[in-house]
Amino acid sequence: MGNRKPNLITTIGLYSGGVLLVIFAILLLLQATGLIPAVSSTVYIALVLLAIGCGVLYGIGNRA
Repeated sequence: MGNRKPNLITTIGLYSGGVLLVIFAILLLLQATGLIPAVSSTVYIALVLLAIGCGVLYGIGNRA
């Protein structure tokens, strides 16, 4: 039972969520230190889409 691969949707979701959290943490840290001024909502939407895209590519590539 320990050798089963996780579901593809679970893999994609966890990887996307992890990438999203890391990117947002870095972005918030840079904003807090003053290196980056306020970021528009368009940038956040683009980062969410980027994280989902990375998760899909990783999940598909991990299955091969």
